[in-house]
Amino acid sequence: MPDVTQAEIGRRLYHVHRGKTVERAMKLMQQGIGAEWKSFSEADVSILTHLLQCTWNTIDQGIWDKIPFANTKAGDVRQILSYGEGVMPGRNPAPDAVAEIRKILLAVK
Repeated sequence: MPDVTQAEIGRRLYHVHRGKTVERAMKLMQQGIGAEWKSFSEADVSILTHLLQCTWNTIDQGIWDKIPFANTKAGDVRQILSYGEGVMPGRNPAPDAVAEIRKILLAVK
């Protein structure tokens, strides 16, 4: 096994945890939205995942865990996706876009 620093191990664990947390949120969103979820393309879902990962970085874990993702509406997802132009892994949304996505998520009741 190659030499890996503790910092690198920490970074990898952080990314795995973030990915799994966002994956759970996405599954709840999909369940809540139901059949309308199929109106989102694979590219939309990929961008949504990346946008949620970037936003997860800005929300306290305790608060994130209390967001009722199953109550998210398709309109909420479309609004979030509206901040995704030009976004892809390696190209993150602007901080003001993340702040707006954060507001959308925290408004879900």
